[in-house]
Amino acid sequence: MLASTLPVLLPEAAVEDITEISALKNKLQQLSGILDSLSEMHQTLALHKNLSLTLEHFLQNLLAITGSATGYVGEMTMSYQHIPKLILHAAAPAGYLQEMKRRYFKDQEHGLEFLNMDTLTKQVIRQAAPLINNAPGPDESAAAYPDQCLALTSFLGIPVIYNNKILGVIGLGNRPGGYAPAIIDTLQPLIQSYALLLFAHNEEKERNRAEKANQQTRADLDALIGTLDDIVMEMNDQKVFTKVWCSNDCLLFHPKDQIIGRSISEALGSMAPVFDNLADTLLRTGETQEYEYRDIREEINNWYGLKMSLLKNHHGPGKRILIMIKNITARMQDEIALRQTKAELERNLHLLNISQQMGAIGGWEFNTATSELFWTKQIFELREVPHDYPITLESSASFYHPEDRPIFEEARRNLFQHHKPYCLELRHISSKGTPTWVKTVGVPVYTNGIITHFRGIIMDITNQKLTEMELVKAKESAEKAAQARSEFLSVMSHEIRTPLNAIIGIAGILEDNHLPENAEVIQSLQFSAKHLLGLINDILDFNKIEAGKIELEHIPIHLPEFINGIASNYQPLAKAKGIKLYTAVDHDLPQNILGDPVRLGQILNNLINNAIKFTQKGSVSIEVHQQECHGNRTHIQFTVRDTGIGIPPEMQDKVFETFVQAEAATTRRHGGTGLGLAITKKLVEIQRGHIHVESAPGKGSAFHFTLGFDIPVLHKKQQTPQQFPPGFLENMKLLVVEDNVINVRIIEMQLKKSGARITTATNGKQALERLKEQPFDGIILDLHMPEMNGYEAIPHIKMIQPDAFIIVLTADIMPDVMEKLAILHVTDLLPKPYAAVDLYKALAKYYE
Repeated sequence: MLASTLPVLLPEAAVEDITEISALKNKLQQLSGILDSLSEMHQTLALHKNLSLTLEHFLQNLLAITGSATGYVGEMTMSYQHIPKLILHAAAPAGYLQEMKRRYFKDQEHGLEFLNMDTLTKQVIRQAAPLINNAPGPDESAAAYPDQCLALTSFLGIPVIYNNKILGVIGLGNRPGGYAPAIIDTLQPLIQSYALLLFAHNEEKERNRAEKANQQTRADLDALIGTLDDIVMEMNDQKVFTKVWCSNDCLLFHPKDQIIGRSISEALGSMAPVFDNLADTLLRTGETQEYEYRDIREEINNWYGLKMSLLKNHHGPGKRILIMIKNITARMQDEIALRQTKAELERNLHLLNISQQMGAIGGWEFNTATSELFWTKQIFELREVPHDYPITLESSASFYHPEDRPIFEEARRNLFQHHKPYCLELRHISSKGTPTWVKTVGVPVYTNGIITHFRGIIMDITNQKLTEMELVKAKESAEKAAQARSEFLSVMSHEIRTPLNAIIGIAGILEDNHLPENAEVIQSLQFSAKHLLGLINDILDFNKIEAGKIELEHIPIHLPEFINGIASNYQPLAKAKGIKLYTAVDHDLPQNILGDPVRLGQILNNLINNAIKFTQKGSVSIEVHQQECHGNRTHIQFTVRDTGIGIPPEMQDKVFETFVQAEAATTRRHGGTGLGLAITKKLVEIQRGHIHVESAPGKGSAFHFTLGFDIPVLHKKQQTPQQFPPGFLENMKLLVVEDNVINVRIIEMQLKKSGARITTATNGKQALERLKEQPFDGIILDLHMPEMNGYEAIPHIKMIQPDAFIIVLTADIMPDVMEKLAILHVTDLLPKPYAAVDLYKALAKYYE
């Protein structure tokens, strides 16, 4: 009945849930890889200032995220024939570029050519749309490539578009199984970041060009002034103009004849105070004075650079002042344009940095001086409004869900007033009613220590948020199912093991005091109880293995004695069925090995028990031989062979599955849960071994498994079994806390000859009353009791009698029992049913 009940705990829908969870996890891994790639791109560019290195890392991350074997990232440019072409920033495998140059002795446009990629890339550029080709044909120019060129089995090409202009192309190839269209949407944050990076890079190149042009202009002007400045004037030390030279009279405020012979204040009008101060400083210090100013005539938008110095090598009376004025309008216009370009570039770079860190969809900026609010085009698209939509702080807040809007407004208020950055995940509703989840970020921007802007990004995280919520929901459902299964097995363990403890305990007592004619009855009783215990152990062990709670020991095993001991346990069962049980142990085997005797014994017990069960005549043999030995490591093969009913070929792989036997009639005829071989296989595999079966119907079966063991350097001496004579616990005062009357009686009978003095209690509350009445050396405690269970009673016991030891007897052997007891600092645990000798060993170590 128990075996038929358990499968209900694992409905078929759970398989679909697990598949969905796996798909969600893969999706999250891709999203996590994209975020990591964005962060790495930002960090590499910021740290190394190296675009090539940044894009090489970017390409490697693209290959890893998509599972591609080859690919490139490139920038669009025009050939001298005005034909679009691609300059590759990065390519994989990189070694192919050197091979191309070596063979053809020419530059390959800073890039690398692949079979089909030339033709397919042109198609991406021509159509300005992504291209997936999972069965590309031969390239039209394949014959011109070297022998080692890569053949494409699949191709993904994505145009890099910014402001409706193709800036570049990303090409990926040779992904096993080809590419699915969904990968294009998944890669969009990376594609957009690369587009913004290319745009910023081009802007930087344009800025450098403008800067170089400006430098050249200044050099030309310097050369020109070296021959003849636009305006050259001479004054005496009374600050009266004596001479004027000008290449273009239109540059003068007044005609030459209205300047010569006049003082500064008479000739220069509103500019006179500036010139006057410069002249006074020059005459006082002798240091050359320089000044830049705008034309005082409002209708003329010119700028001038003035240089005022004393005329050298002058031998006449008084001092002579030379004034050189040149028209610097072009340079100033270049500098103004350069400052504007630089400010625009800084804004774009700042938005790019935030986008790279957060996988941005769009950016925004608020200018504190002008109160101007700026959105990138992605925010207009997210909010589904036209690009001429009036942007205000109020309208920006209106797109958030009414319940989330106060949160956003409070965060923005703290940013503007207290300069506290924010990062929020909020619900967002577009102008057309489209609901999304967004991550919105805002930070202050400082210029020379003063806040000049507030900037941030808005990222659409709808898919990620839905995935997270679905994953949390699935996780909660799985945890509830696992908890329900654990609780069910815990109850079954307790309910079955409790009466089993009484049966096995009474059988043990009867064995010590039986009449000769009852020996067979007692033996049958013990066998039936152990058989039932084996069934429940199979189920609980399987649950522990599935939960990953099995911990392997690494202790010495005397192998010949171990094998002979197991065979001796099954000799009565084999004899009762009229079959022979043999052992064949290789003489070359090491006498001692290091391993887990419990798990090794469990494997052999399952196989031997099955062999005897399914053999009606003939024999069962246990064969052990050494396969190989290197140093202190040996590999040993164990074989359990029988002459039983055998297994059909089509069932030989299935017998290791859970709840499976060779045929339905087998269960009715021979019994069992169908878990034994499943547990055996898992126990072999967690020890890094392998098990298989050779069988034929009617000719018997042979189960082979091989395990590796370490050989101990020093062999411990064989210890003689511990003896427990009458009175070995003389005057030890024990409190037995157990609600099952039969189990209490069994403990009393087991300890009758030990000399211990026993007091009993039926629950935790009664136990605490006994502890207050008299001292005890130790407490034997059950966990599951009415009114106050063992877990609840232990802390009180430690407070009342802290020196008393505690031994827990429980029929609940679920994995979390030891964890709960460890928290309570209790380490002695005897699982029911237990042998009397195990109880003696546990008590003997506390007897002084």
